Amino acid sequence: MSHESKDSNNPILSGIGSVFLFLVPFSLIVMLGVVGFAFLTGSGVEKKEETPAEVVAAPAPAATEAATPAAAPAAATTPAAAPAAAGGEIDPAVMALGKTSYATCAACHGPDGTGLKAGPMLMAPSLVGSELLLGDPDESLLVVLKGIAKENMDYMGMMAALAAGLDDEKLAAVLTYTRNTWGNKAPAVTKEQAAAARAKFADVSAPAGVKRAEIKKLVEAHK
Repeated sequence: MSHESKDSNNPILSGIGSVFLFLVPFSLIVMLGVVGFAFLTGSGVEKKEETPAEVVAAPAPAATEAATPAAAPAAATTPAAAPAAAGGEIDPAVMALGKTSYATCAACHGPDGTGLKAGPMLMAPSLVGSELLLGDPDESLLVVLKGIAKENMDYMGMMAALAAGLDDEKLAAVLTYTRNTWGNKAPAVTKEQAAAARAKFADVSAPAGVKRAEIKKLVEAHK
């Protein structure tokens, strides 16, 4: 009893106890403050700001050249059927003269150019699609000027020479008419061509007419 009373009255022990009682709460307060500050400031660790992932723009698709349609060919123009020589329409006056001049020829070749019938035979060959008529104008000019020799009975008639009965204008007109009638289509024969043929075939001696087999040869020889 007396011992306990001595300890409690000891000033040194009382001082130590007082300091201890003061330090403990103070230490707790300081510790709590440090912990709170660290919590609030992240303990001094620098917080790295998250950067959103970069959005990589997809490359724009390569520009595709629009297919350029091929230029439409220009519309083909079909020339009008040439009833004439290269160069234009036949003068109606020439066709009219040719038709009139053909009256003599119709006696054997017929009004429709298919050859006048003489019983089972023809007086003369058809002019429709005739290669001799529609070919080289010089060949038909030679035939009309000099006539064709009668070598057989293929036809009843005989192609007589008409050089004296047709002048150059009528000669050209009758050939132009027959070359462009009944469905025939060939260049017109000009008056100049008729005059030239009359001159260059003047030396051809054929009183009975030229032979069919010699027509082309004679024309070639006088080119």
